[in-house]
Amino acid sequence: MQEQPIPTELTTLARLFQKAGFSLYGVGGMVRNPLLGLPISDMDIASGLRPEAVLALCKENGLACVPKGIAFGMVEVHVGSLAFEHTTFRADTYGPGGGHRPTAVHFSDTVEADAFRRDFTVNALYRDLTSGELIDPTGGLADLEAKLLRATSPDPALIMRDDALRVMRLARFAAELGFEAEQGTFQAAQAHAGGLKDISGERIRDELSKILLADVKYGIASPGAVYKGLALLDALGALDVILPELTKGRGVAQRQQYHAYDVLGHCLHAADAAEASGGLSLRLAALLHDVGKPVAMAKSGRMYDHDKLGAPIAREILTRLRYPATVISEVSALVAGHMYDLDGKAKESTLRRKFVDWGYERSRAMAALRRADVIGSGKEGSLATAARWDAVLDAMRAEGAPFTEGELAVTGEMLMAELGLEPGPAVGRIKRALLYHCAMRPRDNERARLLRLARDAR
Repeated sequence: MQEQPIPTELTTLARLFQKAGFSLYGVGGMVRNPLLGLPISDMDIASGLRPEAVLALCKENGLACVPKGIAFGMVEVHVGSLAFEHTTFRADTYGPGGGHRPTAVHFSDTVEADAFRRDFTVNALYRDLTSGELIDPTGGLADLEAKLLRATSPDPALIMRDDALRVMRLARFAAELGFEAEQGTFQAAQAHAGGLKDISGERIRDELSKILLADVKYGIASPGAVYKGLALLDALGALDVILPELTKGRGVAQRQQYHAYDVLGHCLHAADAAEASGGLSLRLAALLHDVGKPVAMAKSGRMYDHDKLGAPIAREILTRLRYPATVISEVSALVAGHMYDLDGKAKESTLRRKFVDWGYERSRAMAALRRADVIGSGKEGSLATAARWDAVLDAMRAEGAPFTEGELAVTGEMLMAELGLEPGPAVGRIKRALLYHCAMRPRDNERARLLRLARDAR
């Protein structure tokens, strides 16, 4: 393993802590990732200094310091352009139910006490930021070499029971790092996956989103990472808790000439196949695009209209997980539209009107979703329809075709003045007709021509 350097901004801070009588340590991803030759993603530091004393130390030395969870020993320290999350060494006590947050916090002065409260050994590595000494209380170095995710406690059930979100974190780190779950840790996570029902929707959302973007976490291609994380969630029983609507597709067979997997397996593979450039919304849409198939089968014994049935289900799922309204709207629209032009026989004029209805960005996402759907089938299918959509979109862009009414060379006010209309639905209908016209004939998007077309249409 080739180690990468710790940020130099920490040197000043470490010296301040040393003057106060405390060693400052990097911990977690700040130590783990450099050992793997990966960029640092988490700026986590720790010491025995109590949170109030950290605030005072920073104030005395002109450093910004923001309380983020004083009761849990957490403050955010700003050094130059970087922000570091400092946590005081502690041991935690949890109540029954695995509800993520400890019921009692006991501050400590030792690295060892702090290490055994953490989730996995590879996240419990510490680096003394003054001396450079590496401290490994839980055997994380050996697990790093073996690419294993192992609970810090000799009894991994304690780790998973105390905080059920660690079940999802196990899948997330497996996906991001390409590691495997140690058997005892896997079994403990499987036994306590039910505790995810007590975790907030926001926490579930954040971990699910990270899994869906695991292949681009560190800016390097990692094919299969998304599927690895999702499949592990399924094997652990976590998907049944967090996405029960999706797991209704487990065992639901599909036509073998088109699909190698059942509905659930297809959705997991489609999410993995979705292009990273499409971002989180595309990955979510690929994961949920066939969520309506089990419902359609239950209603009619066939999968017709599963796109229409699936869109409100996707909306309900994403609302429950507290995704932003923009993401919910985009994903549900993609799910609703993913069966359009399935045979690839739509006329170009029809496609141009549809792309105007969808908008440019959504139209591109629809083409990408179609590719993910085909690739995620596990069968050799045609990508010609998606390629044709992209070609039409490319042509529209090259021709300067408008996709929104705001791109037209006339406004509603111009049309009302020209046609003697009052504000109302008629103006909107005319603008829409002009937009469709210009989608086919972009050169007509000029003021005089559009006003003439509007007059002639009356």
